[in-house]
Amino acid sequence: MNWSSFSYLAFSFRVTPAIVASGLVFSLVMGIVGGLPPAVRAARLPIVVALREL
Repeated sequence: MNWSSFSYLAFSFRVTPAIVASGLVFSLVMGIVGGLPPAVRAARLPIVVALREL
């Protein structure tokens, strides 16, 4: 243990493959949830209407 800075106690963590996989799955779900509805709405609009809304 490092008594001068306590860095071992404050930052003792491990990055495991399970944590990385769950982070990737979470970011994929958040991207789909956040990006799919606006993309579907934009795809259904006529081009002229979509350009006017810019």
